[in-house]
Amino acid sequence: MSARGDRVKVIEQAEKYVRGGRIKEAIAEYEKLALSDPQDVGTLNIIGDLYVRLGHVDRAVRSFENVAEEYERRGLYSQALAIAKKINRLVPGDVETALKLGDLYAQQGFVADAKKVFASVASRLAEAGRTADAVTVFEKVVKLDREDTEARRALAGLFRDVGNPEAALDQLNEMALVLSEQGRIDAAVAAIDEALALQPGHSRSVVTLVEVHKRAGRPERAVELLERELAAAPDNVQFLNILGNIHFEAGETKRAEEIFTRIVTGHPLNVNARIKLGRIQILKDKLDQAYELFEPLINNLVKKHRDEKAIGLLGLILESQRPHLPALERLALIYRSNKEVKKLEVVDRAILDELRKQGLKDRMVTVYGELLEIRPDDADLAREARALRQELGLAAEEIREETPGLSDRDREAIREVMEQADLYLQQGLVRIARRLLENLRFRYPEDPQIIRKIAVLDEVRTHMDEEEIRRRVEKTTVLEAAFKEKLAGKKAGERKAEEKKTAERVEGPEAAKGEEPEPPPVGAPGEKASPAPGARRPPFRAEVLEGEKVSTADIFAETDIIPFVCSEPGERVYPDLGGLAAAELGWLAAARARQLAGEMSPLERALTTIVAEFRRDLASKGGPDSAEARYQLGLAFMGQGLQAEAVEELTRAAEDPALAVASYGLIGQGYRRKRNFEEAAKWLEKGLAEAKPGSEQYFALAYDLAEVAEAAGDRARAAALFREVRAWNPGYRNVAARLASLESSSAG
Repeated sequence: MSARGDRVKVIEQAEKYVRGGRIKEAIAEYEKLALSDPQDVGTLNIIGDLYVRLGHVDRAVRSFENVAEEYERRGLYSQALAIAKKINRLVPGDVETALKLGDLYAQQGFVADAKKVFASVASRLAEAGRTADAVTVFEKVVKLDREDTEARRALAGLFRDVGNPEAALDQLNEMALVLSEQGRIDAAVAAIDEALALQPGHSRSVVTLVEVHKRAGRPERAVELLERELAAAPDNVQFLNILGNIHFEAGETKRAEEIFTRIVTGHPLNVNARIKLGRIQILKDKLDQAYELFEPLINNLVKKHRDEKAIGLLGLILESQRPHLPALERLALIYRSNKEVKKLEVVDRAILDELRKQGLKDRMVTVYGELLEIRPDDADLAREARALRQELGLAAEEIREETPGLSDRDREAIREVMEQADLYLQQGLVRIARRLLENLRFRYPEDPQIIRKIAVLDEVRTHMDEEEIRRRVEKTTVLEAAFKEKLAGKKAGERKAEEKKTAERVEGPEAAKGEEPEPPPVGAPGEKASPAPGARRPPFRAEVLEGEKVSTADIFAETDIIPFVCSEPGERVYPDLGGLAAAELGWLAAARARQLAGEMSPLERALTTIVAEFRRDLASKGGPDSAEARYQLGLAFMGQGLQAEAVEELTRAAEDPALAVASYGLIGQGYRRKRNFEEAAKWLEKGLAEAKPGSEQYFALAYDLAEVAEAAGDRARAAALFREVRAWNPGYRNVAARLASLESSSAG
């Protein structure tokens, strides 16, 4: 049945049977076509319709299911949805077909329709005693819509019936949070009361009830609840921390200090208590006590290379009304370790001012030394340092200009390479200059002037296109040739002067005066002189020996290889790093073992709240609190990778309807970068709900949501969203190509 003519004849005969009311014969003819091409959805659909006319519902459903499966396989979900609706009308009580219809609604983004189908199915399953299946369907509902409190209540009841109280408590707590977000405080309290009746003293339920009271502006109710619970469990650190936070936020620092001191006494590594207690000391202008509380946390953070959070803790102290010397010195140590020269200079100058105010002149000498290494050309700084040393009766020569014990030849070699590096630096070719200096430091590792020069180069950041680099290299080549020529002439003059002095010493002054010039080479002008007959011919041609020399720096100029400067053979002494390497390897092995065991220090868990809490403290002192300021602050946090802080600020900014859509979109993008696709989709969907349907902003969010769905592996939903965007604007971004790629991969 492969010939087109035979197929046409079969179709004509089948249509003739249909017109004559001979449905069975028509079905037989169409099934011949379906056997030859099982993917012929048009023929399968006709067969299903004919079975419906005969009243053979089961056969019709099987045929329609084949059609729907083929449409899904091809990625044609709208057509598959239409067929699923047809099947559901034929067998409305069938659970499997109804669930398939709900899934297709959800894939197409029709959340309300999907929820309606799922809720109906779940109710029927619960009535039939199929509790586990009903739970599965209700979980689909709350996954589609987190704010569906009725579904959550039903789930809580089902979990309670099957003897899973923890799952029931989770649903009641989530329901209470949703209700409180909606402003339905009494309903939220009722949900938590139900949870506490199910399990009295349940920690999460108590915390949720406290949060509900706080959102309702009833902190006194929250305090009363916590104190009642603490009377039964006085060592509950979680409840103590929450109670202390409430008092701290209310400005009741004395009561908060008592609570946090109690926590730190029994649990020295509790992060929240240490930070809050330290902030209370800062408010009381007791900076030394605050630094003492923060120091263990700072040490742990630096050890784990989380310097930005350590700097954040130091910033809490340094934001106070007066500078704090130990905090400044610790900040300088962090910048020094990370070789952040510019920041180190700023902190060193602040340290210098504070030392001057406190009259600690002996400690100022070291700071001046470091600043002069960073800024060797700062004449004012050098003058101040000399004056201080004279005042203290110290030797004037504190900062060495070169390595002691160098020979004249070594000094000359250093000077020549540094002048050559300056030539490259003048043309902006910083990398080449740095390679030369690194090579020089390999020979003279302790020379201060080389170290200072490299530190200066590290501050330079030059970006040029290829044409500009080529032009500058050519110009530098000319300058370098002139430099070499001048250097060669200088050396030749020095050599000649030395020979003259030698002659004077050996033969007297007249011998030097009676020198005769060498005769010019025989040959035509402009030609190279030929060696005399019988003279020994040199091993290389003269033009090779006298031609333009190519330096090591030229050879490696466009690579990342550092050329080694050849030096005279001799014994080198290298520091023994074996002990340090062994200690470092041991530390890494121990850290890896802790990670594999799933351990995590409690010092890291609560530090994500530092910036947000300190920001709220600043706001309480009169900082900007407009929605636009919140939005800009959230944008800044997002750029720094501080997701939790960004979400908090952008959520506050979203309270302004003009910024709601943009804020939700940014939050979704942040979670997407973190590869938390579920959260990203949730926030993008909130943005879609707020955006004006049909607007460019709406379809931009739809496009982003499609990308998230594709990254999460939900290709069906991604394709549906891309189709929606393409229908609005086929040229928008690369939607056509993305959709084509999805559909082709689905077909494959």
